[in-house]
Amino acid sequence: MRILMKMILMDLKRRTKDGFVLGYNIIFPILMIILLGYLTSGNYGKHFTGYQYYSVVMLPFCIAMAMITAAYAGKDEAYKKTAVRFLFSPVSRIQIVLSKLISCALTICICNLVVLIIAKLAFGLPADLGLIPIFLLLASETFAVCAAGLLIGLGMKNFILIKNLLNIPICLAAILAGSFYPIGTLNSRLELVLKLSPLTWMNRSIFLFLYDNNLSLLWKTALIFFVTGLGLTLLAVTFFKKEEFIYGDLPGYEK
Repeated sequence: MRILMKMILMDLKRRTKDGFVLGYNIIFPILMIILLGYLTSGNYGKHFTGYQYYSVVMLPFCIAMAMITAAYAGKDEAYKKTAVRFLFSPVSRIQIVLSKLISCALTICICNLVVLIIAKLAFGLPADLGLIPIFLLLASETFAVCAAGLLIGLGMKNFILIKNLLNIPICLAAILAGSFYPIGTLNSRLELVLKLSPLTWMNRSIFLFLYDNNLSLLWKTALIFFVTGLGLTLLAVTFFKKEEFIYGDLPGYEK
């Protein structure tokens, strides 16, 4: 346990000093909220603004994109050429996976909280009932996303190819969920397609909580993401590949 804690602290320092992680999970969502909120300011009334809408839908999308960040975190030691030292030290693959998972999830969760507070204070997000339920929902998504990223970074070959292809399904899920523009339909088939996106359930859960004081869907969605995260963590440990952990030449990577 002591070794795991030291590894978590080491990875946590690395994540919190990573400008890309902080910029993409704090600055990027805030800029997107401001830009898209301004462009759609005429589409909403006075009691519900575009800034409020994008304050809700932008965070789940940015968290989903953090899967790539977690995948890169799995390659840190390979890029730094220090992975062999880990394999020869008294460190298990479970400790390696958990240290990266916990450090990534904690860092992104802190970023989520910062954006939520700014959304409440600056963009008028009606979170008078409290930010805790929303934060816990976002934390469950963060946990699942980071576990999926580590499964890719530590257990799959052709990491660069897979990493580049990840943007396609994530952006498609975001479009279906209305992360860039709200989508509504009375067509049952199209509605079924929209429900295939996990981000659709994230967005609906938050909207129901904020504007209808309904927490039932939020807790169900959070539980599903949490259980999914546990399953993906188990897969990341099971399919951990030493060769993927050791080798990781990335052109242009310098730290």
